[in-house]
Amino acid sequence: MITQKQLAQRMKLLRERLGFTQEQAANELGLKRQAIIALEAGRREVNSFELFKLANLYGVSALELMQNNFAADGQVQAAMHLRSNHGLSPEDKKNLADFKKICEDYEFLKGLPL
Repeated sequence: MITQKQLAQRMKLLRERLGFTQEQAANELGLKRQAIIALEAGRREVNSFELFKLANLYGVSALELMQNNFAADGQVQAAMHLRSNHGLSPEDKKNLADFKKICEDYEFLKGLPL
């Protein structure tokens, strides 16, 4: 797992690469902008609810956010492609991102010992 500081840097990197402002991210999470600033600076720990909402917003799984071998560039490119205007409605884009996350979670769970 990664440190709080690494997670903070990763959250900021993803937000910026996806083109979200701190205000937009805060609105999506139901937080104030100051909370996003504190999270991204590592001055405030992210709780599990916020972690899952952030992961969903950024098109990755919560597990991916916490792993050492996170490949931000590939994830960001995929998420940017989903967010770009290729004739998909916002609902379709969200459904694709949700499906991607379900597939990733399934692959992770499939590898766990019973």
